[in-house]
Amino acid sequence: MNHLEHQRDVGPAELFPTAREAVFTWKLQELAGVVVRPGRRLAEGQVVDLWLNPVWPASPRRLRGRDLLVTVGSCVVSEVIDEADRAGFTYRTLPGHLENGEETFLVSTDAEGRLVASITADSVSAHPLLKAAGPISTASQTMMAKRYISGLTKLLDRHVADSARTDT
Repeated sequence: MNHLEHQRDVGPAELFPTAREAVFTWKLQELAGVVVRPGRRLAEGQVVDLWLNPVWPASPRRLRGRDLLVTVGSCVVSEVIDEADRAGFTYRTLPGHLENGEETFLVSTDAEGRLVASITADSVSAHPLLKAAGPISTASQTMMAKRYISGLTKLLDRHVADSARTDT
């Protein structure tokens, strides 16, 4: 079983509403090159299909009117967390997904007035090639966790910059 914990301070607590919205609208995944369909607002019990954009951060290439994406698999949202100082969700993989397990995406405010993003996952490779690649699969999960949080940080930085421009 692979266990992943990735956490980072992503800004002041005042940015919590923006981060919360990014989590609940799948923007967090989009910012990391993961396409989620259907892309409607997150809800407990929702089943989604995930694809990876292999040319991220560029837009997916298109062929005959379709995005060229790598299929990752399907997940079901098993828990939604929506509290005054914490927001996020957990999803569990469904048969056919490249991994077997669950992952939690959470943004929260801490006692020091900071906004913290964290991603935790417990999984095992489900695809035979990923099983054979062992450490590469674990490294890929760590890389994706960093991409999720990096994308959120950039989104929040843009929000701050846009707010500063409209305040002047």
